[in-house]
Amino acid sequence: MSLEAVVAGVSHQQPVRRELTHRAAVAEVFVTSLAARDGGGYLAGAQLPRMHAYYGDHTGTPARLHDPLLVMETARQASIALTHEFFGAPLDSAFLVRTFNGTGVPGGAWECTPEPTNLVLAVDVPHVHRQSGAVCGLEMVLEISCPAGPIMTVDGSFSWTTPDRWSRLRGAFRRSLGLPAAVGPTVAAEPVSPAAVGRENRRNVIVGAARRAGSAIAVPLAVDPLHPFLFDHRLDHVPGSVLLEAARQSALTLLDANPQLLSVTSRFDRFAELDLGTECRAEVTGRSGGRVTVHCVIAQQATAAEIDLTFLEPV
Repeated sequence: MSLEAVVAGVSHQQPVRRELTHRAAVAEVFVTSLAARDGGGYLAGAQLPRMHAYYGDHTGTPARLHDPLLVMETARQASIALTHEFFGAPLDSAFLVRTFNGTGVPGGAWECTPEPTNLVLAVDVPHVHRQSGAVCGLEMVLEISCPAGPIMTVDGSFSWTTPDRWSRLRGAFRRSLGLPAAVGPTVAAEPVSPAAVGRENRRNVIVGAARRAGSAIAVPLAVDPLHPFLFDHRLDHVPGSVLLEAARQSALTLLDANPQLLSVTSRFDRFAELDLGTECRAEVTGRSGGRVTVHCVIAQQATAAEIDLTFLEPV
């Protein structure tokens, strides 16, 4: 039985309008439907691509599995689209993400199949933030399933603001760093070889050579603001998707292996600027039950984000 027959209101026929997900390229829209759920909450449909130039570019075991960061990106798109569709956020709103977490369910649901993988996202909103009586932020929890069963739970907290307020916020932050209002040329390290971070395409490498820092490693970011997916549209800062990938590639450098990523926990404290050098410090903080956790701190002049990644250790 199809997921459409199981969950009324979910469709996988075509992408939603790209502006709802803040993507410039139609091909990068993974969400296919949005609906209010009987009894409260919301539903979204989505379809994972069978091949993808960025999310499908892996070696070893991850090459035959769906990328957890792809599932989290799909949840991000659904969250933003639901915010526009049901909470009245204008389409030109700028979004600020504070936390973004994904807890994967180990098992066969991650296997790529010859057919496209349709997802159902059951969405709850445990908290709504208001300012002067108007909704300005949400906390969301998304339970994500595919035909093979549950695959991941994603949760996050975010807010949105007007373009004018965003401009003032960005200007004030850059002045606090002693930077001009206009973003200058990107500061980036030379990327390492793709094999060092489990990739085949050099274009998808976004970290430079690591240096040892006690029990940790320090890895400079090699940001490419012309990357067709990570920078799908023009941005004035390093986006969260780049910081998550930088943490993953730093962790793979530290582990000197290419295990399956299962879960991610992240907190974003401040903007990461394109025209300042950025570094990721990665350290193993736990090993238990066949899993290894790597804690990453991404910093410029201060901590911009903290990200924990949990991998399944090879048996």
